[in-house]
Amino acid sequence: MYSLITVHCVSKFLPMKNRLYFIIILVIFSCKPPQQIEQIDMKLKPVVSVFADLETEPVSSVDDAADDACIWIHPTDVMKSTIIGTNKQNGLVVYNLEGKELYSYPVGRVNNVDIRNGFLYKGQKVSVVTASNRTYNTITVHIVNPQTGELIDVAARPIKSELKEVYGLGMYKSNISNKIYVFICGKDGGVEQWELFEKKGYIDAKLVRNIVLSTQTEGIVADDFYGKLYVAEEDKALWKYEAEPNKMNERVRVISTRALNMKDDFEGVTIYDSGEGKGYVILSSQGNNSYAVFDRITNQYQGSFKIDDGTIDGTYDTDGIDVTNVSFGTKYPKGFFIAQDGANTQGKDSLNQNFKIVDWRKIADKLQLSE
Repeated sequence: MYSLITVHCVSKFLPMKNRLYFIIILVIFSCKPPQQIEQIDMKLKPVVSVFADLETEPVSSVDDAADDACIWIHPTDVMKSTIIGTNKQNGLVVYNLEGKELYSYPVGRVNNVDIRNGFLYKGQKVSVVTASNRTYNTITVHIVNPQTGELIDVAARPIKSELKEVYGLGMYKSNISNKIYVFICGKDGGVEQWELFEKKGYIDAKLVRNIVLSTQTEGIVADDFYGKLYVAEEDKALWKYEAEPNKMNERVRVISTRALNMKDDFEGVTIYDSGEGKGYVILSSQGNNSYAVFDRITNQYQGSFKIDDGTIDGTYDTDGIDVTNVSFGTKYPKGFFIAQDGANTQGKDSLNQNFKIVDWRKIADKLQLSE
């Protein structure tokens, strides 16, 4: 499928008659069935269980509030790294690695959040954090204070989406141009790609691409190494696109919601980086409270896991997920996985929602993943 920008830019230079032919041919071409990953081993595999090692403090808002998280790695002391989560009724929340709340930012009903390092800002490379803000239908833009982990609002203006209602969000850093982009999803299936740039001491953005899906999307993640984009269309499939803004919007179906061990809604998507292009794509299969794992290179299904009740309660109805491969000493030497918990419980009590953390080694061991 071509982007709307491509259609406009090409067709406006053609005579009216030829323009009509062009659009007709384009529509026919766009209706071609999408390519599909042939999953070689789709026998029904048992969903393995792991237990959480830690949980964050509950968010301050009641009911459906916590949603998504990303992980900021401290540049000189990894143990001072933070987890940045969303309270979609209030704003952004920053936790330390013990799950204790450090900072709270009541910026609006932010739904999804992501981070990328290496943005050149005022001559320094900084970590940029963006989030989808449903209060204002905008993209929020912050940078991380490298000493304290605090968030600093640096948006040049309200970066207002053209989508009817913003929802999911993911970021992408191009290996080709070193530019950093934000992908933002709408509840009607639209996806926008925005390019970030510095402007007069702030960070601004411009719309560079549109992608159109037929139904609601939220989970989205970019693979910076391969220049790929994974989009979870909640009731249909996990799709893979090219992430560069000048690419065609052709897509590949990785897995359907009707495949074995999968159950709609498809929600959060993240990537575990094993190095040298190896690793895994992880998908929240919300309908059966599990997480599906796919090989990063081949997209072949590796199996599914769930977070069960243990000393810490398990997860239910997960939206956003994230993962890191960074070593945090003996506690998480291969990094950790984090998932939103839609039903945080403590004994017979129901608490406000929070996020659960699992040592990556547990997941790799249970699914026999190569590290």
